[in-house]
Amino acid sequence: MSNLIVTAGSVTTAIRLEKQLSYAGDLSAAVIHTPPAINSGGCSYSVRTSLDKLSLVKQIIESKRIRVRKFYIEEYVNGERVYSALS
Repeated sequence: MSNLIVTAGSVTTAIRLEKQLSYAGDLSAAVIHTPPAINSGGCSYSVRTSLDKLSLVKQIIESKRIRVRKFYIEEYVNGERVYSALS
């Protein structure tokens, strides 16, 4: 199973995004510390949600004008977490 990690510019933005995603109904989301492998400095908070809801997540971000940094896919390969940036 793959997850979507959305990095945020502040903890406030991460919490706002998580709340908006939870209002979407069947979409679960959680604010997490940004994994060290993808943390480029600054705020270390992100939102983890289901990758299969990517289009809905992007729609919510755009409609609510939430400024996010980057999207990553989180997968487990041989028992380890691996992150791939989405373009």
